Amino acid sequence: MSLLRFSGQVFCNRNLNMQKISAIGFDMDYTLSEYIPQSFETLAYEGAVQKLVTHLGYPPELLEIPYDHTKFVRGLVIDKPRGNIIKMDRHKYVKIAYHGSRKLTEVERKTIYDPNNTTWDSFTGSGYAVVDTLFSLPDAFLFSTIVDFKDSNPERLPKSYEEIFKDVRTSVDLCHRDGVIKDKVALDPAKYIHKDEHLKGTLDMWRESGRKMFLLTNSLYDFTKVVMNYVYGPAWQDVFDIIIVGACKPAFLTDTNLPIYRVKGEDGSLANTEGPMFGEASSYLEEGKIFQGGHWKHLHNLLGVSSGSRILYVGDHMYSDILRSKRQLGWRTMLVIPELEHQINVMLQETGHFEKLEELRCLRDELDGWVYTLEQAAADIQRKQGGDTLTEEDELEEAWAEQKRIRATLREETRAYHMKFHPQWGQLFKTGYQNSRFALQVENYACLYSSRVSNFRHLSVEMNFRCMSDVMPHDRISENPVTRFLLRRGRDK
Repeated sequence: MSLLRFSGQVFCNRNLNMQKISAIGFDMDYTLSEYIPQSFETLAYEGAVQKLVTHLGYPPELLEIPYDHTKFVRGLVIDKPRGNIIKMDRHKYVKIAYHGSRKLTEVERKTIYDPNNTTWDSFTGSGYAVVDTLFSLPDAFLFSTIVDFKDSNPERLPKSYEEIFKDVRTSVDLCHRDGVIKDKVALDPAKYIHKDEHLKGTLDMWRESGRKMFLLTNSLYDFTKVVMNYVYGPAWQDVFDIIIVGACKPAFLTDTNLPIYRVKGEDGSLANTEGPMFGEASSYLEEGKIFQGGHWKHLHNLLGVSSGSRILYVGDHMYSDILRSKRQLGWRTMLVIPELEHQINVMLQETGHFEKLEELRCLRDELDGWVYTLEQAAADIQRKQGGDTLTEEDELEEAWAEQKRIRATLREETRAYHMKFHPQWGQLFKTGYQNSRFALQVENYACLYSSRVSNFRHLSVEMNFRCMSDVMPHDRISENPVTRFLLRRGRDK
């Protein structure tokens, strides 16, 4: 079968039998609700710039710089002290780096991020911030914009890059809390939210399967009501057994001292509660199933589950939704990656280009083997006979020239292939030939992943997801460059 476009697949990293899942939970923002980047992210950006200029004394020229929602992608890391934004492979080697909007040269990049000094602890301290959610894209754009302005006008912006990032983060975060974003979304949801026509039917399908359903979101009740009314409909509360808003993930998943409050659905006011301390959870939930805050033990008690492996949680935030729930609680996880559709569509459209790259890599490996064989032959003649090696040297010169040409062609073709996915950062899941750091986290922590929740509609609610076989270099022994080299040596002898 030849695929031309992404067709709604749900991909599996770890075997998951849905018959063993008794409760399914969902994040809301960028999970059940997919925001339109052109409009939604612009709200955060413009609101944050206004705060920086009005309240923190930043230059008013920043107000004139429009937001570009296409400039950054998930999986990047912000190097706060240096004013850089970087992309790493799975080994944490920095392969692409920008200072503001200027791409660092290979020499600059390797000088700053020397691979010989990279450890597993690198890029994890307070000096780094991971762009691991789509909510962080305005942060990255605004930070890079101000870095450019500071470099061009150092006397007008004496703050350090790290101080600038702190101000950016504070300003964007405040926009999510003070109504700059949410009030406008409430007035016109269609302008800011992509309505998935298949979402309601998908949630209803799971509800009818008999499993318990819960909503666990960091958004507060007033905004949750606006969004869920739009993406599902007025009866959205009926599809969930438990609704927890203002969850403060990831603390919800780690801190068992957090208080829980019951939300009164009529007006959204809060009432103190301790959870179902006495009696059955079902009786307790009859008094109201909407809560704010709390922690994972409250949720487990309300669901009546004793093991995290009985819960499937679907979210978009690598750290707050997926990594922490998997590592701390053993929840089964599904990561929603809206960008996946574009990545797969380009990959399928560029199959011919990829095959060309594979051919060039094989040719490069052949040339490397040829050069090595000639170098060895010339050295052997010199050592054994002390004689004339002009013939070998002429052939070596030819081989070196061809080797250099093919390496340059491969490098340029690889760059061109990656730019088809994104003009600055390339493939989301790759960095050069290696998986990216983001891809490694998807593989390690997401049992399942897909582009949207409604892709479940194509599958049975009792689906037994099975992962594909892991492949190591020795599993592809016939494709291995060393194998080809050894075969060539055998032919040449």
